[in-house]
Amino acid sequence: MSTKNKHQLFMLFACLLIMGACSGSARASEFSADVIITGGPMPGEGKIWVKGQKMRQEMGKQEEKRVIIMDLDQGFLLRTLQGGIYIKTKIKSEGKGFRPENFMWLQQGMAEAQIKVVGKETVMGYECDKYLITFKNNEIGTMTQWFAIKLGYPIKTINKNAALGEVITELQNIKKGGVKDDLFLLPDGFTELQQPLIPQIPNKSQ
Repeated sequence: MSTKNKHQLFMLFACLLIMGACSGSARASEFSADVIITGGPMPGEGKIWVKGQKMRQEMGKQEEKRVIIMDLDQGFLLRTLQGGIYIKTKIKSEGKGFRPENFMWLQQGMAEAQIKVVGKETVMGYECDKYLITFKNNEIGTMTQWFAIKLGYPIKTINKNAALGEVITELQNIKKGGVKDDLFLLPDGFTELQQPLIPQIPNKSQ
């Protein structure tokens, strides 16, 4: 697989992680944390803020900063790109919060997957429901998530497939409360680009 196609597959994983990070509970959560990604073609560090039904994640620095905003109340996922543009995608969920089974799109289309709770484990002091998400498309592979019940959000995720190997995403230095509402507003000075957010998996012949 070419470097370009590997990058496309990694960006698909990033979107799956954000959209698939979704509590069957209506309990509101409010916290910020560092995001650490290891493995794959785009390791790095960033920040995440979660408040109720909203999430903001930033990765990279300065002009290379990438921002993702999810608002489940309004039903959209937004991602900024270089050049002052952003892509906004409508999403549908069932119930409140950030558990994978709330999202019908994980059960149909190119990202169709089997979602299964395989046990409970404690990660960084948080009791977690452990999920195994197995995608029908073998090129996407599998995703294992540790969903921290008190946070209402995954504290650790491992993606595995033949092209990217193992990509680990972890939340560290978690701080509860103190999340400002304006973090979840649309970015000033950005223009919307009308195209799908999640890239298509390339054919093997490409």
